[in-house]
Amino acid sequence: MAPHWNAAGMEIVNLLTLYIFWHIHLTSSWSVNNFLMTGPKAFLTYANSVQVGARMGIHECKHQFAWEKWNCPEKTLQLSTHIGLRSATKETSFLHAISAAGVMYTLTKNCSMGDFENCGCDDSRIGQAGGKGWIWGGCSDNVEFGEKISKHFVDALEGGHDSRAAVNLHNNEAGRLAVKATMRKACKCHGVSGSCSIQTCWMQLADFREVGNYLKMKHQRAMKLELDKKPAKAGNSAVNRGIIAHTLRRIAKTELIYLEDSPNYCVKNQSLGVQGTEGRECTKGDKNFSQKEKKSCRSLCNECGFRVVQKRVEVVSSCNCKFHWCCTVRCEKCMQVVTKYYCARREGGKRHNNKTKRRDRAQRH
Repeated sequence: MAPHWNAAGMEIVNLLTLYIFWHIHLTSSWSVNNFLMTGPKAFLTYANSVQVGARMGIHECKHQFAWEKWNCPEKTLQLSTHIGLRSATKETSFLHAISAAGVMYTLTKNCSMGDFENCGCDDSRIGQAGGKGWIWGGCSDNVEFGEKISKHFVDALEGGHDSRAAVNLHNNEAGRLAVKATMRKACKCHGVSGSCSIQTCWMQLADFREVGNYLKMKHQRAMKLELDKKPAKAGNSAVNRGIIAHTLRRIAKTELIYLEDSPNYCVKNQSLGVQGTEGRECTKGDKNFSQKEKKSCRSLCNECGFRVVQKRVEVVSSCNCKFHWCCTVRCEKCMQVVTKYYCARREGGKRHNNKTKRRDRAQRH
């Protein structure tokens, strides 16, 4: 399901890079150019790729959580007015990882396509034997470049020494490693009459959806850490970093981690950016739906103490499309009435019963 972008969401994505999503309040006077000019001028070259990558990451976040209680709302992308209040939940661990992955992915892709003067394919292994019947060749995507530049952009403002900064940096790294982990080997045959006596092979980025699927799996088994969430006190930063580093040393860099239990996503809470599930659309009855879609009415409505209501709505779509020489496809606009399902309060305004409350408490622990 393609995510719906409202005006606020588009403004966030189009005007702000990933730095500003996480570290600068929206009412601040900072801009993309202000930020980029604080680093080497060469990094201005990569500004557009960073924006595109951030947009890609958030788009994928919305896809992965489209049918869940938390669905990557725009409010989540905004910053708190106080950096110490930033949340570090299981969901924000995914958001950090997929956004870092999106920036690295886009920079890598643009590099391989020759969009940057100082970067091109990774040819470091060309001509080397790769295995039986094949050698390295072709144009491998330059993930080392993408990783280096994206790390500069995404990680630099996590300058604190508290546990939240450490967790965010860890999840950023997990996102970048996911890009590497999902890369594929592509090969081309060589030989007389197509005999494929030898192959040249190279490494290429997978579709970004695979990166999203990979990180969603990591999100499902993310680990909660018990760390001191207070900012480091003056004079103790080195000690604090040592304690955090010792704790993180036991955890693989590929795994997502978080500090805080998720809030109740059923209930609207503006201060936390939680929209609640009242009014959310769910799906019923189509055998082609995914398991998440098939169970969405139960998950979004029933488990949150809401009822499912159906509405007949008119939708406009393209139809009767014809190919015209040469070379366009022209379609008519057709209107049809479809049934849609939504979560609504039960009669009398009641939402939860005791059983639902107990279930919510159990899900949070």
